[in-house]
This record gives sequence, structure tokens and C-alpha cells, in this order.
Amino acid sequence: MKLTTLLPLCLLLLVFSLGACRSNTTTTEAAATAPTVVYLVRHAEKATADPANEDPDLTPAGVTRAEALRALLEEEQVDALYATKYLRTINTLKPLADTRQLNIRQYEAHDFNTLKQQILQNHRGETVVIAGHSNTVLPILEAFGVERPVADIPDNTYDYLFKLTVAPSGTAFVEVSQFGNPSR
Repeated sequence: MKLTTLLPLCLLLLVFSLGACRSNTTTTEAAATAPTVVYLVRHAEKATADPANEDPDLTPAGVTRAEALRALLEEEQVDALYATKYLRTINTLKPLADTRQLNIRQYEAHDFNTLKQQILQNHRGETVVIAGHSNTVLPILEAFGVERPVADIPDNTYDYLFKLTVAPSGTAFVEVSQFGNPSR
């Protein structure tokens, strides 16, 4: 091939390569300056008919609440889902997982600091949804550095939605709302 033919081809490849590098840098820079958003919910209503069952599934009301969570976050970009090993937390996120074609990642229920580190390392600048338990949701928020927005989550309360926003600097704040049918 002649040098006069090869030179324009090399210049064209160089321009495309620089554009690709710039695009990746822009994506990385955006993640570094965007806040990390974490939606945190207690699992939806669980079946309590068999007190010996340590891993109950959701009741019909719980399935409805899980669907309400999916509908509520329909317009949100969701990048990752986290649940404990229990059916009730997994199935609370299942409608979101199915719709978004996302895997539900498992975390250890009482290892709040490791969960925080995983999210901030692997999902910086992204949106994550976590399903926890009545006795773990508030400690997870505290691990991110915010005060408890409510004193506790009673055993019969399933409708809290906590939106945690973590700035790139690490400072965080939380907003509280409810979703689905009101808990009794």
C-alpha cells in the first residue's frame, strides 16, 4: 500500500481512537461527580402462619407491595439490586429485577460496613436498591453516616422508602416517604 493511502487511514484511526478514549473519560468523570443514590426498603409483608418457618415468602399483600416498588421506581435509572439471602427480601426486589433484567446481589444482613463499601466502590454515581429487614434498614443508613430518620421500624410496618443520597465527597442525607398501601 502506498504511503499516501496509508497516512489518511492512520489519521482516521487516530481520530476515532481519541474519541473513544474521551468518551470513556467522560463517563468516568460523570460517575466521579454524580451522587450515589440508594433506595432502601424493608422487605414486603411476609407470611407468618408458620412461626417455625425461618424463611417465609411474601403474602399476597407483600407481592402487591413489591409490584408497587417496581412501579414507583419505573422512571428511575436502577443499576444494581441488593437483598439478603431470605425469600422475602429477594422477592421484594424480584419485579424490579425481572423488568430491568438485573441480578439480585446478595449481602450479609448484619454486615453494614461491607455493604456500604461494596456500593461505594462498585456503584459510585449509580442508583442502587436494597431490601433489608426491620432491624437492619436503619443501621444500614447509619453506616452511610446519616442519623436515623425514624426511631425504629415496627414489625407491622412495611411501607417506608428511604432515599439515601451520597455525594462524591462522602456526605450523605436521607429522605423518607411511604409507598404502596399504608401499613396497619
